[in-house]
Amino acid sequence: MSVLNDARIRRTGALIAALVGAYLLYLAAHPESSARTAFLSFLAGIALFVAVLAVLQAFYRPGPDTASADEIAGAPEWKVARFLRRATDAAPFYLGIRLFLGYEWINAAREKLDSPAWMDTGAALQAYWQRAVQVPAQGRPPISYPAYRSFIQFMLDNEWYTWFAKLVAIGELLIGIGLLVGGLTAIAAVFGMLMNFSFVYAGSASTNPTLIILGAVIIYGWRVAGWWGLDRFLLPLLGIGRQEEGRVPGPRPSVTAGRRT
Repeated sequence: MSVLNDARIRRTGALIAALVGAYLLYLAAHPESSARTAFLSFLAGIALFVAVLAVLQAFYRPGPDTASADEIAGAPEWKVARFLRRATDAAPFYLGIRLFLGYEWINAAREKLDSPAWMDTGAALQAYWQRAVQVPAQGRPPISYPAYRSFIQFMLDNEWYTWFAKLVAIGELLIGIGLLVGGLTAIAAVFGMLMNFSFVYAGSASTNPTLIILGAVIIYGWRVAGWWGLDRFLLPLLGIGRQEEGRVPGPRPSVTAGRRT
């Protein structure tokens, strides 16, 4: 453990683990992977995550966290949860997820950007919507929610696919770039989850549930998810996550007879 006392060695090892983890995620979610490969990749990824987390946790020292008047006092945060939410050493975990998600979104966008059916006529999205709104005589329709089916039908009737297809393709590209470079990472993850949910509601499961879970993980650790990326510089510039030096949360002002005291 004496070697691991050096933060640079720990972070280098965590970086290697993040790259390996991203590849394991790719193998576990890739449609061309065999069931055996996907399952073993998933187990290896979980084992790698637990092992690296255990090592980094041994060197993590959380700072003070004073509860305000609006928070539950005497309920300290679980160390692992705080580590994943606040510790800079947790950034490699999110880097691996970001690399996988960024690749998936950019790859999906590239196929659409190169297709005239998406970028010119929107015929590809039109066909997708037409399949989604069908209600078979027997069996379950692709869209189980009538309100969402009506919304898709409304967009079909008004030919929104002519411009919405371009929005989907460009949106997927921007989401992928944001996750890949760690710029406004949480916002990219939110929009990615919004698109994943729209595909799920339309009856297309595919890898969307996996992407939703990973997107939720990114949002949970939004402070450090892009620490190894552009957010390390963007968030302070935007005044996000910045704390005043020496500031201690105090009690809320009381209000008596319409006046603050």
